[in-house]
Amino acid sequence: MSGTGRQLSVVLLADHPGFVDNLVQWYEREWGPYYGPRGPGDARADLESRCNRRRLPIGFVALRDNRLLGTAALDRDPATGKSPSIVGLLVAPDFRHTGVASALLDFAEGLARELGYNELFMSTAILGEHVRRRGWQEQGGVEFLNDQRGTLYVCPLTMGRSP
Repeated sequence: MSGTGRQLSVVLLADHPGFVDNLVQWYEREWGPYYGPRGPGDARADLESRCNRRRLPIGFVALRDNRLLGTAALDRDPATGKSPSIVGLLVAPDFRHTGVASALLDFAEGLARELGYNELFMSTAILGEHVRRRGWQEQGGVEFLNDQRGTLYVCPLTMGRSP
């Protein structure tokens, strides 16, 4: 998905590494127990490792007029070990419920399909209803590294939508 003007575009983080600094702040603010000063995660290392184009992990960002609206990546899910999984999906608070998450999911599904995968995973505590409406199937419970509980979903890409 790409575009100009007021249209939303989703592009590879590898093509826009200048957004890593902003994303580090977002990750540390949103997931402080993991990425914060006392957490075990390293947001910068995770994000920089996602600056790939054809091999996992692959990060991508949603933009409008070169303004950062959201991000996600294809990677191995540290909570489930499933791969490829959509990880780190985060939308700026002012742009939630405006289609940004859907655009990131569309891009992720298309990219995974393009890379030859037949299914795509995602574990989430908040997007379950959204991904079920998209045809994702519930696979069971998962405990995240911050002790929060969520659900693991799978999207069969052979029958999935094209971005």
